[in-house]
Amino acid sequence: MNKRIKNTNPKVNDFRNEVIEGLKMEQKYINPKFFYDDEGSKLFDLITALPEYYPTETEISILRDRCSELKGLTDGTEEGIELGSGSGKKGAILLNCLQDLKKYVLVDISLSALESALLFISERFPEKEFGALCIDYMIDDFMGAIDGIAAGKRLLIFLGSTIGNIEPSSARNFLMECRKQMESGDRLLIGVDLKKDVSVIEKAYNDSQGITARFNLNIIERMRRELGVEIPEKAFSHMAFYNREIGRIEMHLKCNVDFSMEFQGERIDFRKGETIHTENSYKYSIDEIEEILHEAGFSRTSCLTDQRKYYGIFISDP
Repeated sequence: MNKRIKNTNPKVNDFRNEVIEGLKMEQKYINPKFFYDDEGSKLFDLITALPEYYPTETEISILRDRCSELKGLTDGTEEGIELGSGSGKKGAILLNCLQDLKKYVLVDISLSALESALLFISERFPEKEFGALCIDYMIDDFMGAIDGIAAGKRLLIFLGSTIGNIEPSSARNFLMECRKQMESGDRLLIGVDLKKDVSVIEKAYNDSQGITARFNLNIIERMRRELGVEIPEKAFSHMAFYNREIGRIEMHLKCNVDFSMEFQGERIDFRKGETIHTENSYKYSIDEIEEILHEAGFSRTSCLTDQRKYYGIFISDP
């Protein structure tokens, strides 16, 4: 393992037991973290390049096109800390803009992803200092673990509209915990998918090439591969829709036939028409996310958007 990676040995997800528990609920449910096996990760990379899927390219365009404003809003920060750093590509875009950052710390739950990302980004910026932390930042005290890695004025970076995958109350609590451990001069940079015409949002999750459907259905294939369960072919189909009342996209797997599944001594019955809920993605207005940040204890927030106002980059002071 790369010596620049601090590994907290985060708990490995128990796919079998969590799937069983989720499928026994009245509204059957599988945690979206289980999307990202090797095949799922490859499919998600394809999704981000789809013409209908605007969030990734729009976020990148803001980081590039509004670089001068971003510099001004993050002036004085010395070290970037990116949560959910993935491939490191967005970190590289940020470092091209925020050249005054002396150090950059990648944070992810996947050790293999961190190793690849650290290699990718450090080769492109040999003059910078890098660190990496393998931790479940949604559960564990990542700020405490980072203290030995980053010590200057910090820019905490949370991109990819990941905040939208968290229930609003949990998102507020998470941001509150971040705020508690931030000091004067630190800043938060967070990417948020904004509310817009519903047809635009729904097309992003129901693309014409069917890649998102394959991504959603891959979790059924994973159950077959890893759990050895027998599930009829074409037993499920992809379903994604915008829930206007709650303000979120919901992804489900809709059952097409009646059948029963047995594994590990458990029998789970499926009825035609019922669904397995696989993911939520909340969309926020600018006022809504600013209110959440204020309630979490942040004192001042600025927002940079694209021309269509599809997406927002929010920079907040503790």
